[in-house]
Amino acid sequence: MSKIFYAHSMGRKKTFDEHAVINAAIAVFSEHGYTGTDVGMVCERANIGRSSFYNTFDSLDALFLRALRDYTSSGIPVREILRTGTAPAPALIMDRLGGELSKQCEDDNRVGCLSANTAAELGREVDAVCTILDPDRRAWLESYRIVLERGQIDGHIRPSLDTEVHAELIHSVLAGLRIAARVMPPDSVHAQATAFIEGLCTPEGLTALHDHTPPHRYGAESPGHLISTESSAQ
Repeated sequence: MSKIFYAHSMGRKKTFDEHAVINAAIAVFSEHGYTGTDVGMVCERANIGRSSFYNTFDSLDALFLRALRDYTSSGIPVREILRTGTAPAPALIMDRLGGELSKQCEDDNRVGCLSANTAAELGREVDAVCTILDPDRRAWLESYRIVLERGQIDGHIRPSLDTEVHAELIHSVLAGLRIAARVMPPDSVHAQATAFIEGLCTPEGLTALHDHTPPHRYGAESPGHLISTESSAQ
């Protein structure tokens, strides 16, 4: 790559809401990728000038790494729910996959996940990116393994299932569906996620899954908008 990643803080005085700029950067990088984003695009989205940008972030590379760190850290409370949640394991996994995919499909731009998009774009080309994504991936795999093992104890997840392998499979399926969701009809995305999770379940697990997961449909008038069938029936 032509750009060199580095992150260096000069301790300059901030003249704007740094958190708002980070959120704007996450949105722009998610939509356009690292190589498709320039400083002007971030400044326009965040409504700041270039001088204000460079007074805080030094470079686009530094901002990209900061945005990626902040984005991955947002998954910490979600992983805690997977690890300690009281709902049946299939329902927790469905909430993770279906919830993320539903949010993406509700977005008109369908930009999806910054981590998944970055991995697809850059692979292992940039060491600084790998130092952020690798620990994040390991944390997700551990959380998936824990919820799968708890599901086996409860009789909801097939006992013959290798929890380490299927933890990786959950992670890969979600990443793949996030990419597919950028162009695929929402109902198809949700159906694939549901079919995958059903394949993990025992008969008791299937019952628990559907008892705890309300059916959904997407409104034909607004493609990508997820509507609870319970609410739409009222």
